[in-house]
Amino acid sequence: MPPQLSRIQGFLVVLGAGTMFSFGPLTFRAVVEADEWQYLFHRAFWTGVVAALVIALGGRNPVRAIRAAGGRQLVAGLLLGTLFGIFVVALSRVTAAFILLLQCTSPFYAALMARLFLGEKVSRRTVLAMSVAAAGVLVMVGGNVGGGDPLGIGLALILPVCLGAYTVLVRSSPAEDPGAPTVVAGFFAATVAGLISLFGPGLALPARDVLMGFVGGGLLLGLGVPMWNYAHRFVPVAEVNLLLITEVVLAPVWLWIWPGERPSSTTLIGGGIALAAVTWLTVVTARAGEMERAPRRIGLHAGAAPGYRRFVSQRNGGR
Repeated sequence: MPPQLSRIQGFLVVLGAGTMFSFGPLTFRAVVEADEWQYLFHRAFWTGVVAALVIALGGRNPVRAIRAAGGRQLVAGLLLGTLFGIFVVALSRVTAAFILLLQCTSPFYAALMARLFLGEKVSRRTVLAMSVAAAGVLVMVGGNVGGGDPLGIGLALILPVCLGAYTVLVRSSPAEDPGAPTVVAGFFAATVAGLISLFGPGLALPARDVLMGFVGGGLLLGLGVPMWNYAHRFVPVAEVNLLLITEVVLAPVWLWIWPGERPSSTTLIGGGIALAAVTWLTVVTARAGEMERAPRRIGLHAGAAPGYRRFVSQRNGGR
């Protein structure tokens, strides 16, 4: 019987993944010449490469892992790759504050879809935490959402819906490896961004920009997204998306430390409110003794953890 995470352990894994994702804006700020599509190509390419290497180091063939993942996991990977591109286009047409504000609505969409398609109920304390976190993000951005053209606004509205759908897809079906959707997403987004860049400025970039793409994609996403996928198996869908608000809250803090983009007082206050809501939900869940294990028929089971099968085989003398 493969080991499984408790709900609170799954909470901590999602919080860790959200913390990793929050460093992403630093890598984009550090590029020298790359435009959005060039950066997206290198970030997505290294995301796919590192995720495939993790699968290979676990003793599996990445291609076979993708085939074994099933149709819903394949669709989830394509959806995640599409999200990479939608975010870039939306960011070029509307303000980051507007996208940030809409991102905090993803837990509500995820909760609705999980209720409709998975039959998952949302506890009152989760709804309370979601509402407080949303209020905190609203304080963060204040009235500085700015304008934007209809296409940018439309794409920004689609983002949280797609994120909620991705969460439901990953949780709803078993897969052999949590890295499989990440490989699909990385190479799919890299193909699209690469084609767009080839018809524009090309893909040649300074070594520093390529390195930032590797850090932002290979290290942060290539390792962080499989962790996030893995935790879907043990944490309710609405709470998975709620915990990712740590990415929204921590990103301005890292940009304040370096390169010195000082956040406003409302950003700090609102971020503190949102982070307090997430912390409260985590502490209350732990104190309530909610250490239950999720049924294996839903989502990614713990035996899919990279290297687990090889470890068990060696421990049992190769049996």
